[in-house]
Amino acid sequence: MSASGTAQPGDEQEEELEERGKFSQGCKTFGYNTTLGYKTIAGYAFPIRIGAMLILAAAFLFAAIPAHANTKSHRHRTSHASHTKKSSARARPSGQLYKAALLEDADSGRVLMAQNADMIWPPASMAKMMLLLVAQEQINAGRFSGNELVRVSERSAHTGGSRLGLKQGDVYPLRELMKAALVKSANDAAVAVAEKIGGSVEAMVRMMNARAQELGMIHTEYHTVDGLPPRPTHDVDRTDAHDLATVGRAIIRETNLLMWSGQETMDFAGGVAQLHNTNHLVGHFEGCDGLKTGFTYEAGFNVTTTAKRGNLRLIAVILGAPSNQQRFAQAGKLMEWGFENYTSVAVLKSGEPLPVHVQVHQGPLIQPVAATDLNVVVQKSDAHNMQVVYDVPPAIDGPVTTGEPLGRVVVHNNGQVMMEVMAISPIAFTPPHTLGGEAYNASAPPEYNPNIQENR
Repeated sequence: MSASGTAQPGDEQEEELEERGKFSQGCKTFGYNTTLGYKTIAGYAFPIRIGAMLILAAAFLFAAIPAHANTKSHRHRTSHASHTKKSSARARPSGQLYKAALLEDADSGRVLMAQNADMIWPPASMAKMMLLLVAQEQINAGRFSGNELVRVSERSAHTGGSRLGLKQGDVYPLRELMKAALVKSANDAAVAVAEKIGGSVEAMVRMMNARAQELGMIHTEYHTVDGLPPRPTHDVDRTDAHDLATVGRAIIRETNLLMWSGQETMDFAGGVAQLHNTNHLVGHFEGCDGLKTGFTYEAGFNVTTTAKRGNLRLIAVILGAPSNQQRFAQAGKLMEWGFENYTSVAVLKSGEPLPVHVQVHQGPLIQPVAATDLNVVVQKSDAHNMQVVYDVPPAIDGPVTTGEPLGRVVVHNNGQVMMEVMAISPIAFTPPHTLGGEAYNASAPPEYNPNIQENR
C-alpha cells in the first residue's frame, strides 16, 4: 500500500527490500534460531524466483567480503572492558558470524566487548540515526515543531530502496515522516525530513557531519541522509562500530525516539499506512526498544540495537552479518551475554548528601552532595570489590556558590577508576568584609590523594 492508501502492485513484495533482505517474493521469512534462546516467529516460504536467488547470492557474497574501504584501525580507543578475573564471567559469545561487533554500557559508553570495532564499514540505513538525531535536536531547540507540515518533493517521491511510497505533493506532519524513516527505514521519508530540517539534502548532510564531529565520531563521514548507495555495490557513507554506538547513545540520552523504535508496528499518519519495524529483536528480545537496521549489497546485514533490563541498558552493534537472521541472532546473543555477566550498581543519587564535610573559612561546615546520579557497570562477580573515594578537601576559603564543585567522588574497581561525579555545595556563603578566596577549581582538580579515606 502506498502512503496515499492505495494498494500498488508489488508493494508488499518490495516493502523493506533494503532492510529485511526480502529481495523478492521468493525469499524465506526470517525466523529466530532457538539454539540462541529465541522463538521462531515465522517459517513459511514462497515460490523462489531465479532472479531473487541470484540477487541473494550476490548480497551474501558482498557481505562476506570486507568493504573496499580501509579496514585497518587508524586510532586507539580506550576499552574499559574488564580483563581481570575472566574465569568469573561466562565465556564471551563465540562462533562470530559478522565482520565487527561491539557491546557497550549505554549510559557511560564503557566497552564490554569489542571485535574489529574500529573497522571502517558502510552504515547503510543506519545513517538515518544521525539524520533523526539532528532533526530531533532541532525540534528540541524550538526551531521546528513535530506538527509542522512537510510537502513531499519530487526528489523525495522518487527516492529508491526501502520506501513508504510517498507521492509528490503529499503533505504529512514532520513527526510522521521521522517515524517512518526510523521504524520502516523509509528512504523517501528520510529525504523529506532532510529537506525540511536542512533546507536541502546536501545541507542536511553537512549538518550530520558537523554533529558527528561534535560527538567525536572521527571515523564517520556522511554523503547521504539515508545510506542509499548512488549505485549498487558502491556505498559512499563510512563509519565504524564505535561511532554507531556513539550516535545511538546520543539518541538514547537526548531524544525520545525510542518510543517509536521500540514498537513492532505503528500507524503512519493516522492509519494511511502501517509501519513494520525492521528490527526484529523488538518484541522478541526482552527489553529491546531500538534502534536501527541497515543493509546494502556492500555492507551486508547490520544492526545497532539497545535493550534495558533493570538499571542496566546495553547497546550492541553488529556489522557485516551474512544474513538477516544472523544479524539479529548475533546481536541478541551478545546482549544476553552482557546481561548475564554485568550489573549496574547505583552508588549515588543526584543531590544525595555525601559522608564528608568541608569547613569554609569564617563560614559554615558544608556537607557536599552528588552533582548527578552515579551508576557503575561492573561484572557481577566483581561488584563486591568496588571502592568509593571522596576526594574532597577538608577546608576551603569563601565565597561559595550553590552548585559550586567542592571535590569529586571516584569509584574504583580492582584498582581501576570506573566512574566519577562532582561533589558540589548545596548552599551559598559569602564571608563578611572579605573579597573572598579561591574555591575548588573544577577545571583543574587536585591530583588524587591515596591517603584520603575510602568507603568500601
